[in-house]
Amino acid sequence: MKNIKEKFGFSIINKIMDKYIDYIFYTLFTIALFVAFIYGFSFKIMNDGFWHIKVGEYIVKNKAIPYHDIFSWYGISKDLKWTSHEWLFGVISYLIYSIDGFMSAAVFMGILNTLIALCLYIFLKIRSKSKWIALLCMSSYIVMFGNEASLAYRPIVVSLLLILITCILLEKRKYIAALVIVVVGINIHGGVYPIYIIVFAYYTLFKNYKYFIAVLMGIFINPYIYGIYLYTIKSMNEMDLQKRYINEWKITQIYDLKVSLTIIIFIVFIYIFGKVKLKDILFSGSFIILAISSVRQIPFLPILALPIVCPYIKPALNEFNRIYVTNNKALKYVKLRVKFIRGNLIKNIMIIAIELILIVPNVLYCYDFFKDGAHIFKIEPSDCPIYAVNYIDKHPEIKYSHLLSHYNDSQYLIFRGIPTFVDSRADLFLPSFNKDTNAFYDFMHSFIDLYDPEDLINKYDIKYILVNKSYSIYEVISKYENLSVVYQDNDYCIFKVNYFINNTY
Repeated sequence: MKNIKEKFGFSIINKIMDKYIDYIFYTLFTIALFVAFIYGFSFKIMNDGFWHIKVGEYIVKNKAIPYHDIFSWYGISKDLKWTSHEWLFGVISYLIYSIDGFMSAAVFMGILNTLIALCLYIFLKIRSKSKWIALLCMSSYIVMFGNEASLAYRPIVVSLLLILITCILLEKRKYIAALVIVVVGINIHGGVYPIYIIVFAYYTLFKNYKYFIAVLMGIFINPYIYGIYLYTIKSMNEMDLQKRYINEWKITQIYDLKVSLTIIIFIVFIYIFGKVKLKDILFSGSFIILAISSVRQIPFLPILALPIVCPYIKPALNEFNRIYVTNNKALKYVKLRVKFIRGNLIKNIMIIAIELILIVPNVLYCYDFFKDGAHIFKIEPSDCPIYAVNYIDKHPEIKYSHLLSHYNDSQYLIFRGIPTFVDSRADLFLPSFNKDTNAFYDFMHSFIDLYDPEDLINKYDIKYILVNKSYSIYEVISKYENLSVVYQDNDYCIFKVNYFINNTY
């Protein structure tokens, strides 16, 4: 009689769970999208976004796309060639910023991140044919950006969305529409064209190879034509130098990134137990290598590597269950004693529990965000030389002189219309792009490595130096007798160079 009651009780629980499982799913799905919106809306990093806005402003006002430097006094004087391969994002970012400043930028980022999460779910569901697998894998993207990567006002965010749309179209064999998206994507962010090529190769190579050839040709549809191909080739030539000095290009310290490491381990688990096709191992593995090779490539783990192998998740779990669970004597005994392990109840509980583990900490982030006043991105005087630039604007002898500023402050100076020396458009100042210059290395060697900064000042005929007091270089140059302070606040200082030993610039 007791066994009959237990079976009847667990049967009722199973029926209730089955009845409400869809409601639970859509609740968790809605919460996940809301979290994605808040993460985008509350983005904290602008950096290159500052000069992207100014590029867009230049294009809109001049009705021309730049082919030579327009922001650096040094670059302009040398007539340095510049491939503005993100020109269309500049236009978009400027038009959005023109609506309501950083508020409209925040709304744009919120909507964009929500669309990325939604498209990722659609892509995953098409491939896995399981809404729960799609939800869990989508949540890994949201968790990653909540814990290990930061959304920035940069073209890569738009690229992630367009790459996903391309994948969805190719899954549905909408090849022409996918080609159109690629052409738009290349003009928004030309630097990611290899990703589009890899995606098209995955879907069309050896089967519909004419579309693979078409995408190779479609990349030429941009203001720089074959210059986009050359841009990446030249970038690779200087990658060792950029990895040395630019954090986002450095090798990923994957052991410090728990979510990313978990995704990689899970994909390896699928390789072992899922009988994954060689093609899928090669393509997903290439994105794992890409993610490990530099910090800025990490988003491709949840965006591409995980979706490629997601059709094998169920088979991998079933195979693992067959080998290590079904034939385990201890688990067999527990299963006989604990009746609710039978049926879908325990499986549903485990799936929901995993999703809650993924999403609850991010819900708490949203709670704290609203509790603290829902502050959007704001320029902080400790991070950007707000007051120093106000001073420079009132002193044209500084503004239009050979002003030297730190690489990290250059984006904001461009945003405020102050000509820079070397800025975060690093490739512009490298010999693979402009043979007559090595200004990037000269700057980094002096201001980052702290090797003879006075030599840099002399070589490039520097007249004024703007520097954050928290940088190591400040402690070095503040001791120079040939420098005098003309402005300072709590965070920044402007030095005037009073004389030079020599001038080789």
